[in-house]
Amino acid sequence: MTDLSHLYRYTVTELADSVASGSLTAAQILEAQLARIAQRESEVRAWAWHDPRQVRDQLNSLSEVQLRQPLAGVAIGIKDIIDTADMPTAYGSEAYHGWCPTTDAAVIARLKAAGALLMGKTVTTEFAHVHAGPTVNPHNVAHTPGGSSSGSAAAVADGMVALALGSQTGGSTIRPAAFCGVVGFKPTYGRISLEGVMPLSAEMDTMGLMARSVDDITLLAKVLFELFVTPVASATSPILAWYPGPNAKEAEAQSTRLLERARAKLSDHGARFVEIDLPSDVFAQVGLANRLIMAYQAGHHHESLYRSRPEKLGATTRKLIESGLAMHPEQYENQLAIAAKGRALFQQAMQGVDALLTYSAPGTAPLVQEGTGASTFNRIWTTIGAPCLTLPAGKGENGLPLGVQFVASHGRDENLLQLGKQFEALLKA
Repeated sequence: MTDLSHLYRYTVTELADSVASGSLTAAQILEAQLARIAQRESEVRAWAWHDPRQVRDQLNSLSEVQLRQPLAGVAIGIKDIIDTADMPTAYGSEAYHGWCPTTDAAVIARLKAAGALLMGKTVTTEFAHVHAGPTVNPHNVAHTPGGSSSGSAAAVADGMVALALGSQTGGSTIRPAAFCGVVGFKPTYGRISLEGVMPLSAEMDTMGLMARSVDDITLLAKVLFELFVTPVASATSPILAWYPGPNAKEAEAQSTRLLERARAKLSDHGARFVEIDLPSDVFAQVGLANRLIMAYQAGHHHESLYRSRPEKLGATTRKLIESGLAMHPEQYENQLAIAAKGRALFQQAMQGVDALLTYSAPGTAPLVQEGTGASTFNRIWTTIGAPCLTLPAGKGENGLPLGVQFVASHGRDENLLQLGKQFEALLKA
């Protein structure tokens, strides 16, 4: 019998031709992934809910129409803040333990229509904030996978699934993807519906996509976007901006060296770097606004639960809600104005620029007991709603992954993915 245990390592697009030719089946790929979960889950702890029999039943129940769709038979991890009618959804919180929604979130409906299988619900920090779950980094279990999309990043990195959904309100997709050495993509705010997704901050919440290749991210984006516009290949070299950002001093030296090495590689292969006018004082304020807007909106959304069952919430979640409820509405409005100013300045500065290059995270993944890591280098871009892509770009001194982040103008998601496809092999080298 042929040994297919290695199949868990491959991307969806790498396996597609084999499935199309008949040399592999979706069932064989699924069994390799299920075996990987069975082997590794007790250590990695990526799943809040997973039932192998149910996933097999999903595959066997695909209709003829679903079998002709772009994600036919592809298993996907679903962050446990996303409603699923046939699986529990606890939002990472003891307060919702055992909760089963009656309807699917909009993204789940799209995935099912595209023939995808739901592998299960991946661990999230509580309400996608910072109260951590049990997941560890598969590269070194003493370290965090990042948050809040902890389980999604770890599951993709460890080969349990090739694709997973996360979300981002601060740095909850880009940071864990970088920590776990996978590709992470945060689309432009509003490009993917959040109907049926537990809110943290409605002004900034964005769906996140994780995979082991940009091609796989693009495949998933084509299903989840209301309209995916295939970009025309540019005849000119990419124009990139170098922007370590107002918090660059908070990055570890190894991350700075990596970012500079990425710039040199891209320059050597034809990219042209230009200056960009993003005032440090304004964008430092935009980063701080992320925390305040999040607190205000989370506080008011979760106030009822906080008043009725505070003991069911983690300490950091209670603190977030309390700070939001204590905030004066005028202060909140001021933060929205700061975000709007940053958004306008960014759009103006990015005219003629394909993307800017910056940090994905301050460094490699911290130890588990130190928390899920800082979103310092993600907050600005999430606050202004810009699309972001992190690509694996090397390893740190401790052997853990490091990534670099590209940020594009609003609505330029497809172009950003095209750039990512162009850059990913180069940055891994």
